Amino acid sequence: MKVRSGFLLILLACMLVPPAEGQPKQYYNNVYSADYLWPTASSSYLTSTFAETRSQHFHAALDIKTWGRRGYEVYATRDGIVDRIAIGPRGYGKVIYLKHDDGSYSVYAHLLSFNSQLQQLADSVRIAEGYKFEIDRSWGWRGIKVKQGDIIGYSGASGIGPPHLHFELRTPSHKPFNPLLTNLDVKDTIAPQIQGVAVEPLAPQSSIEGNNRIYRKRTWTAGNTYRAGTIRVTGPVGLAIDAFDQSNHVTNAYAAYELSLSVNGMHMFTSRVDSFSYQETDQMFLDRIYPLLQQGKGGYQRLYIADGNTLPFYKTSKNRGRLNLPPGRHKVTIRAKDYFGNSTTASLTLDVQGPTNSSDNLSHVDKKTTSPLLQSAHHWDWFSNWVSVSKATFAQLTVGVDSTQLVTHDDRIAIPFQNSSSLFINTPKLGPLTLYRVKPNTEKVLSSTSQQGFALFPARTFYDTVSVGMTINKHRPDSLTVDMVPEAYPLRDSYKIYVNKDSLLSDTAKLSLYKYDRFDDQEWELIPTEFTKDFIIGKASSLGTFSLRRDTTAPQLSAPSVHQRPDKKWVLIIEATDNLSGIDYNKTHISVNGVPGIAEFEPEDDRFVYYHPNFEPSESMAIQITTYDLMGNKRSSSFTITK
Repeated sequence: MKVRSGFLLILLACMLVPPAEGQPKQYYNNVYSADYLWPTASSSYLTSTFAETRSQHFHAALDIKTWGRRGYEVYATRDGIVDRIAIGPRGYGKVIYLKHDDGSYSVYAHLLSFNSQLQQLADSVRIAEGYKFEIDRSWGWRGIKVKQGDIIGYSGASGIGPPHLHFELRTPSHKPFNPLLTNLDVKDTIAPQIQGVAVEPLAPQSSIEGNNRIYRKRTWTAGNTYRAGTIRVTGPVGLAIDAFDQSNHVTNAYAAYELSLSVNGMHMFTSRVDSFSYQETDQMFLDRIYPLLQQGKGGYQRLYIADGNTLPFYKTSKNRGRLNLPPGRHKVTIRAKDYFGNSTTASLTLDVQGPTNSSDNLSHVDKKTTSPLLQSAHHWDWFSNWVSVSKATFAQLTVGVDSTQLVTHDDRIAIPFQNSSSLFINTPKLGPLTLYRVKPNTEKVLSSTSQQGFALFPARTFYDTVSVGMTINKHRPDSLTVDMVPEAYPLRDSYKIYVNKDSLLSDTAKLSLYKYDRFDDQEWELIPTEFTKDFIIGKASSLGTFSLRRDTTAPQLSAPSVHQRPDKKWVLIIEATDNLSGIDYNKTHISVNGVPGIAEFEPEDDRFVYYHPNFEPSESMAIQITTYDLMGNKRSSSFTITK
């Protein structure tokens, strides 16, 4: 089926913006010459724009609003062939990849289902493979052709996120680019809003309003300009901005398209994203202030290039946008612009003062002071080359560094560690902690302070040279805690934790290491764990607190309920929860009146969907469900329900 040609949008060449310096340019000509169709009739509004912040990467698409509902028709944006389809519980969920005549691709994700032809193919594969839930198939060889406007699927909420359509365009080399660079358009006459600014210290001697830590300040409006007043600084600092954009008729918040910084009228920094590669998308952590993002305090975008950042989005005049200004008052102007040219400015004054901090006299630090809330090393202010702690916390520490190297601020003390390969700190909660320097392109074996284990960091684990420590506390043979300090550094690759296995530990059934999510849901997350004769080995993708735990509790299942989806398919919904290791959906089996079906797992909703292409509810249905958690705990339940 085709939609009416009236849905086709006219090329708005006057609105196209040339790519930022350093970005690939040649393929944009092909993008401009192609004619794209808006891919759904759900709406012409967006819920998200290109290159926004996601938990681990830049957003690679436009998210199109479906009003919290499923089942809207999804159309092929151009002629092409079906190159790939995939179905899974996370990420893109149910997704279609089309390949077009010029070699470029379009991607349609989070679908409820595919069109009848593709759904029949997918179902036949899944049923033939034992009612398998997940598949990922490259089907270009089949030569399944689609014409612009053909229905290829229906919008949904599979994978991550609420109902919406994730619409992505890629170059022939699979580099995503902003779909608004084409003839596709949304109505937007609203300028971005600037909620706040942040100032980062870039050296132990740097201070913002007297202290060596990230400083945030909310803005206020004065006429058509946002104001942040005067901020007192010393030493080198970097600025960042918390801004968002909106478009007409909806309340969704988007990322600004372009950010720029000038000081005393001189351009210092510009950032704009038209495209990126998947090999560099994890550097979103460096484009933003990672500690604030990690703690849920906002996606502040840096207005300078952080160490280790190789993204091609930036144009700077000097010092990569870093500010090391002479004493005096300096006028700062920050501009945020959306893709359609609507712009907003924020102004502030940096009152730069000469160095006043020193390490000559620490006698004013009260060694009897206690402040339990500040004792955990995970909550200190960590930077690549130093750590900043409150004076109350410092009073409780033993630090293996000459006092002349310490830098005092109004309420904090900066402890530098870039000049030595290791640094010893005795902490109130973690006990003795030795921090070791780890370089970004060198493999590093890091021993725990107690010599009860070590961590193996492959080359490229970190973006920059940092200091990392490891402590291990054993409570009994099958219970221990590992702290990888600090949690404030983003990682670009996983590493392995090795803990000496207790000779008394013989029963490792249902045991595993778990990572504590300190900032999000405060729950424990299973990490891959293996047991050898000598070691407990865990594979982790972040620093933080880990615990060895035994899970012996089976998942819980609710009574099924019958639903008809917007695509007219009948399904059963079964809620499923687990208290620790998580559901092993690949081992789940569901049958209705003896007929097995596909157990599709939706982790965000904690539920299974029983799907069979021929299922229709009968007057009485005998339902058998068997599921496991990831530690092998089994739950089998039987239900009888009526239509």
